[in-house]
Amino acid sequence: MTRRAMIASVVLAVALNCTAAFAQAEKRSERKTFQQTVAEGRQAAASNTVNPLLDHGGLVLPTSVTYAIYWGTAADFPADLQSGMQSLLSGLNGSGYLAIAQQYMRGAAMSTGYAAAIADPSAPPTKPPTTAQIAGEVCKLFPSPDRHAVYLVFTSNAPKVNYCAWHAEGTCNGINFQVAYIPNQAQLLSGCSPYLKTNLGCNSFSEGTVASADSVAHEFMESITDPHLDAWYDKRGQEIGDKCNFVYQSCVTLQHTRWQIQTEWSNAINGCQQQ
Repeated sequence: MTRRAMIASVVLAVALNCTAAFAQAEKRSERKTFQQTVAEGRQAAASNTVNPLLDHGGLVLPTSVTYAIYWGTAADFPADLQSGMQSLLSGLNGSGYLAIAQQYMRGAAMSTGYAAAIADPSAPPTKPPTTAQIAGEVCKLFPSPDRHAVYLVFTSNAPKVNYCAWHAEGTCNGINFQVAYIPNQAQLLSGCSPYLKTNLGCNSFSEGTVASADSVAHEFMESITDPHLDAWYDKRGQEIGDKCNFVYQSCVTLQHTRWQIQTEWSNAINGCQQQ
C-alpha cells in the first residue's frame, strides 16, 4: 500500500497506447499522506499485536520477478539509483527478509529474481499519476507483461505528491500484472527518508537512493502478499508493510549489500520482523 486511508470501490477503465486497458478495483485506497505513514509506524508496536494479517483468499505471488523502469530525464534521478536498485532487488532471493513473507504463501515455496532495468527518457506526468498512467507506461514497454512480475516505475519527478510510493494491479492486453510507483525520493526527503527516524549507517548510497530502497522494500513485500488488494491485510486494511512503517531494527544484509529497510509484519512472531 502507500507509504491507505479511505475504503473505495472504484473501477477505472482507461484506453491506453499499445491497446492497453487498465481496470482497477481499489477495495482499499493505496495513497497515504506522509503524516499517515509516520503515524502508522509510531503506533505499530503499541496496537498491531492484537491485529494480525488476515487471509482474504486473493492472489499471492510466491514466485516473482522484478523490473525497474526509470521514466524521465536520467540526470534528474540520484546518480546511484539504478545501481542501488539492482543491488537491492537482486539481493532479495534467498534472504531472511524475503522469508518473512513465506508464512503468507499458503505452503508454496518462495523465490524472486531481478530481470532488468529499462530507461524511458520521455516526460512523466506533471501531476500525481493515476494507476492507469503508471500501468500504461508498463504496457508501452511490455505489451505482453509477465503475470508474475512486479514492475517498479520510478519517475524523475515527484509531481506534488504527499506520499512515498504505492502498488496496484494493472491489465495490459488482457494480462494482469503488478505495478508500483516510486516518485523521485530525492525530492521527497522531508517525508520518506528513513534517516528522519534513525541513521543506521548501513551503506554509502545517497539519501535519495536509501529512501527509494525503503519504499521499494515496502511496496515489493505488499505486492507479493497482497498484489490485488484482496489477499493478506488486517481488519483496518493494513498490509505487511503498513503495520511496520518506519520501524527499523538493524541493517539488513542482502547478498553483499547492507540496507536500512523497514521491518515487515509477521503473524508468526506477532510483531515486526526484519530477517
